[in-house]
Amino acid sequence: MTILTSLRRFFRLYPFRSEVVDDGLPLPRRAFRWYLWFWHIFYLGALAVISGYTLWAARAALGWREAALVALVAAQVALYVWNFILNDRWPLPAWRHAVYFLGSMALWLIEWRLYSGYLWLGMTYLGQMFGVLPPLGAIPGTALVLFFFYGQGLNWDFSRLSVGEIVGPVLGWVSFIVLYLFIYTITRTSEERAGLIRQLQATQRELELARAHDAELAALRERERLARDLHDSLGHALVAISVQLEAIQRLYRVDPQRATEQVEALKGVTRASMDELRRSLLGLRSAGLGDRPLPEALRTLGVETGQRTGLNVACHVSEDAQRLTPAAAETLWRVAQEALTNVEKHSQARQVEIGLEVGPAGAVLRVSDDGRGLPAGAETLPEHYGLRGMRERVEGLGGTLTLDPRGHTGTLVEARLPVV
Repeated sequence: MTILTSLRRFFRLYPFRSEVVDDGLPLPRRAFRWYLWFWHIFYLGALAVISGYTLWAARAALGWREAALVALVAAQVALYVWNFILNDRWPLPAWRHAVYFLGSMALWLIEWRLYSGYLWLGMTYLGQMFGVLPPLGAIPGTALVLFFFYGQGLNWDFSRLSVGEIVGPVLGWVSFIVLYLFIYTITRTSEERAGLIRQLQATQRELELARAHDAELAALRERERLARDLHDSLGHALVAISVQLEAIQRLYRVDPQRATEQVEALKGVTRASMDELRRSLLGLRSAGLGDRPLPEALRTLGVETGQRTGLNVACHVSEDAQRLTPAAAETLWRVAQEALTNVEKHSQARQVEIGLEVGPAGAVLRVSDDGRGLPAGAETLPEHYGLRGMRERVEGLGGTLTLDPRGHTGTLVEARLPVV
């Protein structure tokens, strides 16, 4: 790894700017980056100042001690850079911290034996331990460092210590440990909450993508249904018209009267095909559900139908309908539209009831009226091809459509969709 690559990685991991550089690796948060920057400057600066002063003071007689000191400091800087700068992830594994602290503090002890001025450099390790180690490493590590400084100050003669001289430093260390544990707990809690927030944001993005995918699938299903309807109805009608026109052309030569009758019959087929085409185009032009909540859209549909036709429309919709997928909501909306259109045109009803229930197993839409009811085999009749469209929409989502003709007491249209 070249020096340029190392510097580039360093500034990518700890940028001065506030934005987060994200290349798929978890990076430290902004506040933690500034905390690490402080310790970089503090530790490396203290090491440079002490080493520079020591070498300057011994400039008149440089020898093997100074050469060894330079090598030790270089190794110490290399360990620091390796552990805290040349890494891609945070927090670091325990073995990496162990190698750094054991190796770096061993180098520091050798430096101290060469030049006593290096003694106070050891205090920087307290901040590093509190800052980057978990409690299982920070508590015994700081205890050992403080014990070393305390023993060094007493020349390792503990025989004349009083109880107060022991309890005071211990209480001071315990106070620092309590403060450290408090800050550590708050930091961990904050990190866990940040992780949960990131998970929620990722889940929200996935849900938005899923909703967009469902809407796209619904549009594709609608196109397939329309293409199939046009092929089965208008396509077959055009073929029949073409064949009959050829027959009429030949028939005019031998029986003009019969040919004229065939032309009149052909006009009826043409008008029926035109009506079916208009109906398909009307279904395309009719407003979809869009971003409106399904309960609100169904209530508005009921009010508008009642005002336009004079029907008494009652609407009972579960508010849980808002948790339906876009494809399911759009399908139920289209079924309700088609059912009310059939009531308006064919049923001669006075009362209509719209009901939508959403439970753990699925959603059920019911549209009932008190009209004259559906004729037998209504789905096969040309004027009721909208019923076939409803069934295809519902069954396309794994649901079922039930048409319950109740004779002279009306009709019940029931659509059931599974809830995902």
